[in-house]
Amino acid sequence: MLEFLAAQVWVLAKGGGIGFLVAAPVGPIAMLCIRTTLERGRLAGFSAGLGAAVADTIFAAIGAYGISFVGTMMESHESAFKLIGGVVLIAFGIHLSRKRPNIADEDNREVPKGLFADFAMTLVLTLANPTTILSFVGLFAGVSGLTGFALSAVPALLLGVFAGSAAWWLVLAGIIGLIRHKIDASAMLWINRGSGAAIVAFGLFTLIEPLEAFAHPLVAHLMTQ
Repeated sequence: MLEFLAAQVWVLAKGGGIGFLVAAPVGPIAMLCIRTTLERGRLAGFSAGLGAAVADTIFAAIGAYGISFVGTMMESHESAFKLIGGVVLIAFGIHLSRKRPNIADEDNREVPKGLFADFAMTLVLTLANPTTILSFVGLFAGVSGLTGFALSAVPALLLGVFAGSAAWWLVLAGIIGLIRHKIDASAMLWINRGSGAAIVAFGLFTLIEPLEAFAHPLVAHLMTQ
């Protein structure tokens, strides 16, 4: 029994490390959470981060339960998924850059409204880029030595992934929240525009590979005519 509990704790710790590592890189979701924290406070930023954490856990579940099958399937459709994800990111980046800032009053102690909307937005945006599964597949394959995990260990693994990802968003929202009072509406407007431009850039970068993949057969066909 003690050996089983020790093994579960170890798997939980592994999942926490993996969740933190996948969440930590500064990408479009991080930019969105930073902007949300600056505009509406740490609670809103953390709520947005939780949406990404839940999406990461969903991807982790898919990766953990089918490392080989899912990895092969996602690799074969990677270009299509990247194309869809890139278009979604570009559209959202344009929307964000046009959004007027609405910084909450520092003296207002009321819990900000729309926390579920913040959560749902990042959940949908993160799920719109399902190639994240490949990150989990690679990490899980490496950690497990390509053998996968026992089914009894998967729940602890997924709990660890969620906890690790959520911990990153909590730290990020806390740090950004400390400097929030130093930023006025004018600065927030430029942060919105900069964040939107960065997200559009991420989207364009994401589109490079799938567009090349789709264009290559077309060019080859034209060359043979």
